[in-house]
Amino acid sequence: MSITPFVNYDYVTLDAYEGVVTARRSEYIEKGIIVMEENEAIGILTSSDLAKKQHSIIIDCLTEKPVVYKTDKITDVLNVMDSSGQNVLMVYDKETFVGTISQNDIIYHLNSSLSIQKQTMQWAAHDLKNPIASIRMISDMLQNNLKLIENKQLVDYLNQSCDFALKIIEDVLTTEQVTEEAAFYTHEDFDSLIEESITYFSKELEQKQITLVKNLNFGKTIKIDRPKFERVIHNLLSNSLKFTYENGAIDISTSTENNKLKLVVKDDGIGIPENLQEHIFDKFTQAKRVGTAGEHTTGLGMHLTKQIVELHGGTIKMESDGKSGTSFSIFLNLT
Repeated sequence: MSITPFVNYDYVTLDAYEGVVTARRSEYIEKGIIVMEENEAIGILTSSDLAKKQHSIIIDCLTEKPVVYKTDKITDVLNVMDSSGQNVLMVYDKETFVGTISQNDIIYHLNSSLSIQKQTMQWAAHDLKNPIASIRMISDMLQNNLKLIENKQLVDYLNQSCDFALKIIEDVLTTEQVTEEAAFYTHEDFDSLIEESITYFSKELEQKQITLVKNLNFGKTIKIDRPKFERVIHNLLSNSLKFTYENGAIDISTSTENNKLKLVVKDDGIGIPENLQEHIFDKFTQAKRVGTAGEHTTGLGMHLTKQIVELHGGTIKMESDGKSGTSFSIFLNLT
């Protein structure tokens, strides 16, 4: 994207041979004042120039600055500003001066644009939930009156697609909520929280005949946002279940290490290839894969997990040899 939308055409000018006092008193000095000589723009004066050069005439206070062009990309212009130490520059259209560009304006517009995009995404996700839920309900009604086995398979596929679409929407909304909503901390028995979270997966564990080994030795309460951390445990267990073969094993343990709570979820599944490991916590990560039983992933689970852990002032790390098994470790300060 070019800087064209951010160019300020309503700039203030002063004559090059006017006294510096006029510039110092101007409320526009922080945004940069264009210096004119014989009706031609010869430079831009900033408060930094006035601080560096103590002269009585404006032209003597000017410092050499790079110029940019309307067609330049935002990233390139920001790099020029960073390397030159100047946050306001003159903008040209070919050989003609047209206006100014400031670092603050670029950042403000980018932040505004990002906020609008996030809000639009949230609205779209909310609006999608109802029609998808309706399709799911109609599908359930059809399934009770099916005669042909082929039609039953199609409805089963439709149900799976609706469930996955709803899962994506849920993850998108939850990810945005974590960054925007304040955390509500309460003292919780962490080992009991693990026990309660495990019961949610009893059906999946039975279906894949996976053995879950528990070593819960923390034995204390810790101050956390319970709903958010339930999501962390859910994501870790769900991730291990997806990528562990039938008759496999998952170990979950808690302990105290260096005055920190240590939570480890380890499986003997397919592991994470080395080329994907650095992307495992990315939003909509390219590291997402199909589970051992064909389970789909949204690419948001581990990104959300890391966000919540860091919201609690903790850290999370992943270990895998890329072939057989993965271990996720979470550390939370006890103070």
